[in-house]
Amino acid sequence: MYKLFAWFFVFLAFIGLFVPLIPTVPFFLLAIFFMLKSSKRDLVRIKRIPFVGKRIYPYIKRWAKWNIRPQSSYIS
Repeated sequence: MYKLFAWFFVFLAFIGLFVPLIPTVPFFLLAIFFMLKSSKRDLVRIKRIPFVGKRIYPYIKRWAKWNIRPQSSYIS
C-alpha cells in the first residue's frame, strides 16, 4: 500500500513540473516518506535520481536511523 502511495505522489510531482498550479516539492517529500516505509530497494531508486538523489539521500538515511525500532523491548 505504501508503495502505491509513493508512486502516486511521484506521478503528481512529475505533473507538477509542467503544470504551474500543482506544487512539486511537497509531493516528492510525501513520495519519499512513503518509500521509506515501503522498502529499502525504493531508497536505492531515490538515490539514483539525477541531481537530486545524491543531495537528499544523506537526509533520508539520517531520518531512517531515527525511525528504526529496537529489535526487542524486553526490560529486566
